[in-house]
Amino acid sequence: MATMTAFEAKTRFGELLNRVSAGEEVVITRHDKPVARLIPEGAPRLDDVRAAVDGLRELQQRIRRRRKGTLSDREARSAIDEGRL
Repeated sequence: MATMTAFEAKTRFGELLNRVSAGEEVVITRHDKPVARLIPEGAPRLDDVRAAVDGLRELQQRIRRRRKGTLSDREARSAIDEGRL
């Protein structure tokens, strides 16, 4: 990940956009402190990915709790025929 001062980002904005659109992340600093992060549009945010993973894990646990056992071959075939599986 590249770091660039606010002054550099202002004077080289076109180049900065090209780098970001090519997939690079750039942190902009002011007085040596990070103040902004530029990422390509459409890139998944880490918080969003973590929330999605947590949601999937919760769903998986709920499904496990609801299961009362495994289906027999006959029950599975019946569910498939009825369009439930």
